[in-house]
Amino acid sequence: MLLSLITATACATAGGWPLQARAGEEDDLQSRIETQRSGVADLEKMDDLKAVPDEITLLRAWLDEAWSLRSKHEYDQVREVLDRATAQAELIRAKITASKLRAQAQKHEAALQDLKSRIVKTRKALADTITKKKVLEGSAQ
Repeated sequence: MLLSLITATACATAGGWPLQARAGEEDDLQSRIETQRSGVADLEKMDDLKAVPDEITLLRAWLDEAWSLRSKHEYDQVREVLDRATAQAELIRAKITASKLRAQAQKHEAALQDLKSRIVKTRKALADTITKKKVLEGSAQ
């Protein structure tokens, strides 16, 4: 009888450890999902040119999928989805940076074209002034 009690206690104790590990793992995955969700809001704020709305929507869908898988206790799949979401967030940051740099380059190109146009107008005005001066000098003599 005592041996049965000891065996039952050992089995219950041994069976309890995986549950505690799972609970800690679930909490960790939940924290990672929530952290990435808050990062999505930051990405939306960074995307003031609205260059990546589809990518952000996809990221949100993946985080929803991760949450669903977490609630089903499919932790390996949750980690895979979170890794994919992390890579997606990095891609979004890169695309946002590229769109801002592209906009800045377009702004500089427009300023350059404006400056070139003003130079052409100034040269033409200078040439016209030189021609008028020669005409006036020729008529004065």
